[in-house]
Amino acid sequence: MTALVDFQKECPTAMGLINLKKYSMRKRIIPILLLIAYTIVLIEVLVFKHLALIRIDQMRFNFGGTQEGPANLIPFKTILYYLQGHNGLLIGGINLIGNIIALVPLGFLFPFVFSKVNWKSTFFLALATGLIIEGSQVLLHVGIFDIDDVILNGLGVVIGFWKFNIYSNFSKKAKAIISTILFSLLGLLITLYTLSYYKIIQLPIGIEPSIEREHLQPLNKHQAGQQKCCDLCGGTGGTGVIVSKNENSITIKGRKGINEVIHLTKQTTIKNSAGVATNADLKIGDHVTVVIDETETASLILVCEMN
Repeated sequence: MTALVDFQKECPTAMGLINLKKYSMRKRIIPILLLIAYTIVLIEVLVFKHLALIRIDQMRFNFGGTQEGPANLIPFKTILYYLQGHNGLLIGGINLIGNIIALVPLGFLFPFVFSKVNWKSTFFLALATGLIIEGSQVLLHVGIFDIDDVILNGLGVVIGFWKFNIYSNFSKKAKAIISTILFSLLGLLITLYTLSYYKIIQLPIGIEPSIEREHLQPLNKHQAGQQKCCDLCGGTGGTGVIVSKNENSITIKGRKGINEVIHLTKQTTIKNSAGVATNADLKIGDHVTVVIDETETASLILVCEMN
């Protein structure tokens, strides 16, 4: 103890540096934990695409993207495709804006965790992040490589670092308030995601697993004619119940009692517990889960098994 007191007297600068490092480490704990937690969320959503649907009330919109096919190595090819509305403006907007916004928190958190981050290292980090996400999809066979996703993801990281630079110019008091608010919001977002993911709560708007991955089990031709698979709606009771139908559409009554006309096309996939079905197999009174686009056209209809 005496030696420590003597050291403090003789080397006040050294002790100050030690205390400064401890204080700096304490300040970094929350950003480190948030960075780790948010990275796990991004891996689930962007790499494994375990959450490939966006749900608004009882409607589900597919934004998981293409899972198989040739890689896109031509910059802006996919971006222009979405901007031209070929896949629907809503789906295009979700994919384009979502791929940017999803990476903004990373660009903002990195400088809190790694104090020596600058613009040069940020551009490298942005490129590396996009390449790792896309490369992982290819290696794990859960998606295709798209250079445009690398561009969009990297842009999100850069925007996040730009926001940090703006934040760093505020006063110490303002930075404390802003960081508290932003960290709290990000922590809340991660918490809500976790609770929703494990079905502890259900939010009016959220993201959830792809129906095909979550509930559909492949059947060979022999199995398809002999056995039923499962409740494709996962025990949820579906989006609603069919109250009327014709050749090109069905009308479903949602849980809130609102009727909605759902359009059908040749590209609409219909499945029941026995396998692939047709429009003729849909009956009034069937409970169904429907995945639609912004034009109220169904890309997928699952017929629920009701006990």
